[in-house]
Amino acid sequence: MKPVTGFLYPDVLCDRKKGGINMAKKKENVFLAEMAPFLSKRYEGEKVASIMAMAWKRYREICEENAQEPKAMYMHTRERIYPGIAAFDALTANGESREHAADFIEDYYAWRSQRMADMLHKLMKIPGCCRLVPKFFKSMTRSNFGPKAGFQAVYYETTNKELRFDMIKCPYFDICKAYGCEEIVRAYCHADDICYGSMHPRIEWGRTQTLGDGGTCCDFKITVKNM
Repeated sequence: MKPVTGFLYPDVLCDRKKGGINMAKKKENVFLAEMAPFLSKRYEGEKVASIMAMAWKRYREICEENAQEPKAMYMHTRERIYPGIAAFDALTANGESREHAADFIEDYYAWRSQRMADMLHKLMKIPGCCRLVPKFFKSMTRSNFGPKAGFQAVYYETTNKELRFDMIKCPYFDICKAYGCEEIVRAYCHADDICYGSMHPRIEWGRTQTLGDGGTCCDFKITVKNM
């Protein structure tokens, strides 16, 4: 079975569905491009325009500041982390409190993640598909969440029924903390819970802590239960 590169990312498959794009080469950032309609549900037109203009400007500044980073990080930094930081900075610059700005980022990313969750629900209806999840998840994690992308994980034994690993270093946490907006990390963490928390009645999403929520690690555990 050929791996689907976007499996671990709660928004990429939805974006790829629109045209089979290469996210690292896409000129327009999807996270920011789709944010304006979501902002419009809460704010008036002038404020939305101001937030979006500042967000795009800040995003380009952050990308320029990190122009020398490894391309292996792009899927995380340029597609998710930097847009989140840029949006947070733009919201606070337009008078929103840090708490309200962080809440907006979390709500927006939860909405994006729910689309991926809906796709996974359909995929898991294929007979036998749920049994592939532990090893498939491990393959994708090693491929796209490795040291070259800024992650460090401790893996435990993986079987056909269970995957366990602790993520002890995460660029989502490290970079957001470095840019002074550690509170938005929980948006990325909680998106995982939305996306993978109810994939299938037989799949148990057993993560109990994350770095973004103040844990010592992100303790991933995925179990295929007997029914």
